[in-house]
Amino acid sequence: MGEKMNRNTTTLLTLGTIGALFALGTACSSGGDDGTGGSAGKTGTTTGGSMSTGGTSSTGGTSSTTGGSTVIPIAGTSTTGGTSATGGTSATGGTGTGGPSVCDGKTFALPVGEAYIDNFETETRFGGWYAFSDTTPPNMPAPERVNMGALTSMYSGHVHATGIKSSKAMGYGAGFGFGLVDPAKGACVDLSAFKGISFWIKGTAGADNTLKFQIVSPSTQPADSMPVGDCPTSASPCAFKHPAKTITLTAAWAQVIINFADLAPATAYTGKVLGFNMITDGPDYDVNIDEATFFTDTAPTGTVMPEVAAGGTGSGGGGGTGGTK
Repeated sequence: MGEKMNRNTTTLLTLGTIGALFALGTACSSGGDDGTGGSAGKTGTTTGGSMSTGGTSSTGGTSSTTGGSTVIPIAGTSTTGGTSATGGTSATGGTGTGGPSVCDGKTFALPVGEAYIDNFETETRFGGWYAFSDTTPPNMPAPERVNMGALTSMYSGHVHATGIKSSKAMGYGAGFGFGLVDPAKGACVDLSAFKGISFWIKGTAGADNTLKFQIVSPSTQPADSMPVGDCPTSASPCAFKHPAKTITLTAAWAQVIINFADLAPATAYTGKVLGFNMITDGPDYDVNIDEATFFTDTAPTGTVMPEVAAGGTGSGGGGGTGGTK
């Protein structure tokens, strides 16, 4: 990863906080179609790459087989690191209402060279993923890395759960996401250098086979949740109304390209973020994701690699505009 990818180590360090507590925060937004979410305060089930072990796996080193796909247990902490020579700390912030923000003086501007999120070919970035569900009894495993990659790749990420309690039943659904906050650099990450996010995805989710992609925005994340946001409380009108876009899943791999300008409500996206989620109201879901990256101009249509800059081409094909799913 080197200087370009120094976020690997720091993401793993924050997963225990972000993974466990997003279930109390952003997961609540997986409720009804209005985006207001279900009831706050439910703990549900949250799993992630290094959630309660500080980066080490509680599973053994052997592989297991699930449904014909080899599941590789989560490995330990990242062996890469270093300090980025680019980026910096933004002094801007604000809640949008003139008040103070958790981002004030504590925002790390993500450099263009760190566009890459994950291709799942190694477990270095895989530890940054987390999952959550409102299920009784808990039945959702941690995100898995399986030998079922998109395009020409070998591996992808896999998440699934059954018996999900929906917002219509006072639940908060289920979902998965990736934490972006690095407390060593700031309380927020500024994605202003990027036009959007691209990933390949397939699977099923709920009755309508859709997922809601969310950017976890400080202005819509409550101050009484973790990570801490600018919205006063979980009962406030702004709570969990993250800027979002609904995507439709298919049985075959398909590329999804989301421009941040298309997220709604548009006023909730300022470039400063805490992470991103994909959520469903259930009652079940089974999803694979691969080749995830931010982009500055044109999303790559091929496989993505850590050394490929945003807007460039992946190793599997040339750059192209693609379509928004």
